[in-house]
Amino acid sequence: MSVLELTSITKHYGSGHTLVRAVDDVSLKVEKGEILLIMGPSGSGKTTLITMAGALLKPTAGFILIDGIEITKLKEDVLPDLRLSKIGFVFQSFNLLSALDALDNAAVPLIASGKSLKKAREKAKETLVKLGLSARLNHLPKDLSGGEKQRVSIARALITNPSIILADEPTANLDAQNGHEVMELLCATACEEGRAVVIASHDQRIRDVAKQILFMEDGKIIKEEKGGHDSWCPHCRSA
Repeated sequence: MSVLELTSITKHYGSGHTLVRAVDDVSLKVEKGEILLIMGPSGSGKTTLITMAGALLKPTAGFILIDGIEITKLKEDVLPDLRLSKIGFVFQSFNLLSALDALDNAAVPLIASGKSLKKAREKAKETLVKLGLSARLNHLPKDLSGGEKQRVSIARALITNPSIILADEPTANLDAQNGHEVMELLCATACEEGRAVVIASHDQRIRDVAKQILFMEDGKIIKEEKGGHDSWCPHCRSA
C-alpha cells in the first residue's frame, strides 16, 4: 500500500473567465522509504499540491489517501489529529516560535497531541541530539544559524513519528553546506527510518537526493524522470 496516494486531484479558484486551475487533474503515489521531488516554476501548483497532500487545503475534486485513510472525506475537526499523527511539515521559512528555545520548538507537536511537558521535552532532546544540536538545545531561533533552524524544524517534523514528511523549499534559505546537510537528513529520514518524503523545490541540488522527480507546469504534471538517489545516497551505497 502506498503511504500517500493522490488521484485526479484538482484545485480551482474563481469561475468563468476568472477561473484559475492551480492544480489540474494530478495523480501520484509515494511509497514507504521513497523521496519524491516536485519541481516547477513559481505558480506551477507544486506548493498547492503538497498543501492539499498535508490536509491543510481541500481539493476541488479528486481524493487523497494517507496510510489508506481517505482524508478528503474527513470532517474538519478530525484533521488536526491526523496531521499530528501522520504528517511532518518542513517549511522554507522554518516557522519556529521566536519565544521558544530549540528544545520547546521541537516539542510543540507532542505537547499539542497531549503528551506531558516532561515527556515531550525528553523526546525533543533525543531527536535534536540525533540531529547534531546537543549544544543548541536552549538557544532561541534568533541565536541559531539558518541550517540549525532548519534542523530544529526537521526535528519538530519527525518527533511524532509520522508516515510522511512534506517539505516546501527546505533548502531555499540555506547556503550550499547547510543545504547539503538538510538533504542528507531528509535522505536518512526516508532510507533509514522508512518514511515517505515529498519535497517541493526549485533547488536543482535536490535532484540528486530524489528517487523520483515530477515536473509541474500550469497545474499539471508535464514530465517524470528518475532522480540521482541511487548513486548519491550515502545510506544506500553503504548498505
